Order: sequence, then structure tokens, then C-alpha cells
Amino acid sequence: MHESVFQGWNFFKWLLNILIVLLTVYVLTLFLNLIFAIGYVIMLVIHEAGHVIAAKSYGANVHFGGFTPFGAYITITNETSVKENAIIAISGPLCGLLATVVYFILCYITRSQNFLWLSFFTGVVSLMNLLPLNPFDGGKVISATFLYFPLVLIPALGYGMYYFFQKQLWIAVVLLALCIAYIIFDVIRMRNNNHMELMFQFSKSSKVMIFLAYFLILLVLAGMIGAMVFDYGTLLIPQIRPLSLPEDLIPYFIRNWMA
Repeated sequence: MHESVFQGWNFFKWLLNILIVLLTVYVLTLFLNLIFAIGYVIMLVIHEAGHVIAAKSYGANVHFGGFTPFGAYITITNETSVKENAIIAISGPLCGLLATVVYFILCYITRSQNFLWLSFFTGVVSLMNLLPLNPFDGGKVISATFLYFPLVLIPALGYGMYYFFQKQLWIAVVLLALCIAYIIFDVIRMRNNNHMELMFQFSKSSKVMIFLAYFLILLVLAGMIGAMVFDYGTLLIPQIRPLSLPEDLIPYFIRNWMA
């Protein structure tokens, strides 16, 4: 029998998470608008739901850890294999891809710029989660499939550092050296942690299928983001509200207190 995803939650944890969600919605509403704020929270729920569904399909005891000011997280209390961890990890960005598509369809139907922002932002967050390094979801996928794939980031990072710091190359060299050191350290750590389990429990065909699924999601998300940038350009830049906010955006009790 599966445990509830809210196992162990007490009144204070519920209260804390409700307050974090309300604060997140309030802050995003102040600087953007309510539709984007609610859509952002829904994006987080969809992403974590992907992890939860995949974990439960393997019989894992998975709990929703809660919301933070920057996202949400789950915890798995029983042991899962490297293969299961990879599939659980990739399920979050897969649901993020579905959310990206749904938000874009809503943008097309409603002609609302809010859904365009949400589609683009959800796609970018999902793509970042697929980075083949820990602690991202992509790192868990890569650790179970092709450990040396993160090395392909080095040429791209080198070009990026050179492009942004052409006039201060010493900064580019230092940052690139730090990034290379972390990538190599992460690859070695993943190799040491997973070597025995990969050897005895994980077939090459499974590794290839999971990696192809990972790479396909990566390509589709990158393609959608590139297409949105090419087709919509400046429409993707949200109009951030100034800090001198209109009175009607300030809660009633705060306005009275200020008065």
C-alpha cells in the first residue's frame, strides 16, 4: 500500500507551505500579474507531479517535500535503483515539456501574452533542469546512461565565456577553469557511485532508450524556445512593474496601516 504524498505533514507544515505559495503569488502579481503568478505555481506542481507519478509506478515511497521561495521538491524514503532514479528524474522535465505545449496552445487560443510568457518560462526552466550535471534532473539521467556526456558542455562554455568576457579574458579563463573542474569532478563522482550497479543491473539497451528519450526532450524544448525567440522576439520580455506600485495592488490591510 502506497503512503500518501503528504505523509508526515502537520498543521504547521501545511500552514508554512500555504504561506509560501500565497507569498510567491503575491510577489509575482506585484511585478507581473496574477495570471502569470498562478501559472508559475501550476508549473511547479506539474513538474513535481511527473516525479511523483513515476516514483509511485516503481512502488517508491515518495513524499511531497513542499514549496520553497524558488520551487518545490519531493523526497523518496525507500531505496531505488539507478535506472529507476533516471526515469523518475526525466519525468519532471517531460511534464514540463507538456506544460510548455499546453501554455503555448492557450496563448494561441486566447492571444494572451501571459501564456506566451508562461510557455517560454516553463520551457527554459525545464531545459535548465535537463543540464547533465548534479543536482539537476539531467544529472540523474546522465549518471545512469552516458557518464561522459557532460564533457560536451566544455566547448560551449568556452565559447560563451569568450563571447561575454572578450575584454576581460582573465575572467573568462577563471570561470571556465572552475566550470571544467566541476564537470570533471561530477563525472568522476557519478562514475564511482554507480559503477557496480550499472554493471550488474542496467542493460545497454535500457541505457540507450533512456538517453534517447532525454536527448529528444532536450531537442524539442530547445527547438520550441528557439522558435518562440525567433517568432515573437521582444514579446517574450515581461513588462516588470516599477516599485512605486499602484494603490490597488497593495492589500487592503496594508493600505489602512500605512494611512
